[in-house]
Amino acid sequence: MISYEDVRQRIERLPVSREAGSRNVEWITPAEVVGVARDTEGRLELLLRGAQLVAVSRSVNDASDYRPVFRDDRTSFEATRIVFPALMHFDQVAAFICIELLRNGADNDLPRAFARTEAIIELAIENLTLSNQALIGLVGELLLLEALCRRADDARVAEIIAGWHGWQRSARDIELWGTGIEVKTTTGMASSHLVEGVHQVERSDQEDRLLLVSIGLQRAEIDASNGFTVPSLVERIASRMGEAAVSPEVIERFIAHVAEYGASSGAGYDHTTQAADPAYAISFLTTFFRAYDMDDAAIRVLRSHDVAAFGHVVDASVRFRVNLAANGPVSMGNPVEGANQVAQFILGL
Repeated sequence: MISYEDVRQRIERLPVSREAGSRNVEWITPAEVVGVARDTEGRLELLLRGAQLVAVSRSVNDASDYRPVFRDDRTSFEATRIVFPALMHFDQVAAFICIELLRNGADNDLPRAFARTEAIIELAIENLTLSNQALIGLVGELLLLEALCRRADDARVAEIIAGWHGWQRSARDIELWGTGIEVKTTTGMASSHLVEGVHQVERSDQEDRLLLVSIGLQRAEIDASNGFTVPSLVERIASRMGEAAVSPEVIERFIAHVAEYGASSGAGYDHTTQAADPAYAISFLTTFFRAYDMDDAAIRVLRSHDVAAFGHVVDASVRFRVNLAANGPVSMGNPVEGANQVAQFILGL
């Protein structure tokens, strides 16, 4: 029987699809029942060929669909498709699921093998998706912190780190010298983000301005020279703090705060023990880096006065999606584009 290591390596080598309507499918066995592919965003797809599979688990059912899959050679087949996030350790998880499906007889009786493996798929979707979301958020906030520390004078580095609150429950991800900063990170191709409460897009009375920093990520090719990982970002920030003569205690506190980010969903990253962990060796690239001044009248989103018209609605309970990059720049000078430019804008340089 094929080994886990072989499946994992084959999944890691999967190319990203060049077109939305076609896939380069890798079949795990010659029976061509269990296959894998990557969509145009680099997300891994588990393809189970045959009649539609109906999941008992609601989370598995929500994460799967039944559709025709078109291959690069223009042939097609019907399959139940389950999509995993593009980041973190889902390649390893998908490899394990493939092995379990085969061990349970997928090549001969796919519905029976799927039923026996569904609990493992459910565990991956419910727990690992949460940690993946936390990781994406952490990467975005670390990217902005690194850009700010790199552009700032030595005397301001400690203040920047002290202004980071995203590792805990707080009103703002970063607060610096009267500027509130919300960091939103996505693996999509546009500045489209879920907003939880109008306070995330509205300046408070204590703030001089509110910026929404929108960051796009994609998975980098192996050994990409311009790629970065979570450990490398933490190391860069800690190194910059050392150059700025920030005390070792403050550096240790920063690393401890990184470990607290997303820990409630099982995604805490401990730099002292996990820097070499393969789960955090995934390399990323930025596809865009933008800062939106949310006081701009051209940005038309829900505000507190809009919600106030509905007296029985609690502001903080309102969730909605904003598509800030759908039609290009909002107005002259907004957004600010590029990591260095955003950092300079925040620092007033």
